[in-house]
Amino acid sequence: MNFVKLPVLFLLMTGMFCGCVSDEYEITEKDRLSELEKGIVISHVRRFVLHSPKIKLSEAERQRVQTEDPVLHIRYTGHKTGQLSIRWKLPNYRLLLLQRSGNLLSSERADWIVRIISDQASGKIPRNFYGAHGEDISLPPR
Repeated sequence: MNFVKLPVLFLLMTGMFCGCVSDEYEITEKDRLSELEKGIVISHVRRFVLHSPKIKLSEAERQRVQTEDPVLHIRYTGHKTGQLSIRWKLPNYRLLLLQRSGNLLSSERADWIVRIISDQASGKIPRNFYGAHGEDISLPPR
């Protein structure tokens, strides 16, 4: 084999093993939740929070959850899937945080993380804070 063909053979073999397909999924607008779907998720979570005996909120905190829009953050990993966090800033430096991973519109029982965080110093938590498991809730069937 002559030395001119060796680099060409090496490049061909490298290209064959590397491939041209990326491991990362390209998120398109179709993969994201629509405004209507976001509203459905928030509405469901709001109803759950207001009716759950396990989530201890004062009347002023319940009023805030019922009337104010939460901060919604979604990190998509695929079609209507990813990590979702919903948070309401409550009075007295408290924060209600609900998080979910996976199929964001699944009507099956979902493993939601529910936390009430108190921070007397600043009232702040990290932007993408995911903590211990809380109460299970799920979206109602469509």
